[in-house]
Amino acid sequence: MPYDLEIKLLNLTKNRERVSLNELAEQLHVHPNSLMDQIAALHENALVDTANDFIELDATKRMLLAHHLIRNGHDPEKVSRSFKWQEFEDFAANLLIENGYRIFKHLVFKSKAGRREIDLLAWNDSFILAIDCKHWSRRLSLSRVRTAASAQTERTRLLADRPEVLVKHGLNVTEMRRILSVIVTLAESQQRVIDGVPVVPIIKLPSFLYGVSPIDETLRMIPIKAKFQQSTLV
Repeated sequence: MPYDLEIKLLNLTKNRERVSLNELAEQLHVHPNSLMDQIAALHENALVDTANDFIELDATKRMLLAHHLIRNGHDPEKVSRSFKWQEFEDFAANLLIENGYRIFKHLVFKSKAGRREIDLLAWNDSFILAIDCKHWSRRLSLSRVRTAASAQTERTRLLADRPEVLVKHGLNVTEMRRILSVIVTLAESQQRVIDGVPVVPIIKLPSFLYGVSPIDETLRMIPIKAKFQQSTLV
């Protein structure tokens, strides 16, 4: 029952922030009183808010509850189905903004290898981050994450070869010379860094942003092309 209750809460709050206790009980085919202890436990663990006979989950609570479920062994596929892809990306973008980064969503650019897209380009005075938001519905096998890391590194290298694209979107590339590829996931990977690419669960993104260092030798910082060259790419 607790697991069904938590998944049902995520499903019911996909397009709104609150659900009544009576509606939740009706969806679960139980009496409302039978849910009180479980709701109280979720509230005590700061996973939901309660007000009168309503249970409330804003974007942060939804991510916290999802992370809690996955960490406790629940099926990532079931949990991820309770989220829209755009919701996941928007939440990551808001965390970046709250932590002092400027962002650009869905940066599409042309390269010698063809058209490429960066989910989130984020930058401040110290870093440029090329972020791939992975709203995966399956468990994070090492091979799956390594493939994603390799693909994101390739996209970042191609972007680094187009400094004019960065300038067009407001970056000062004369001061910020390198780009860090990052993968943001719903679930937690067994490895925090794969082939120089940090793999960050979305709930831990703020702590990653606070602790990451530009001189960390485990991270693959990709240098931006030093000189502008005339390009036929648009």
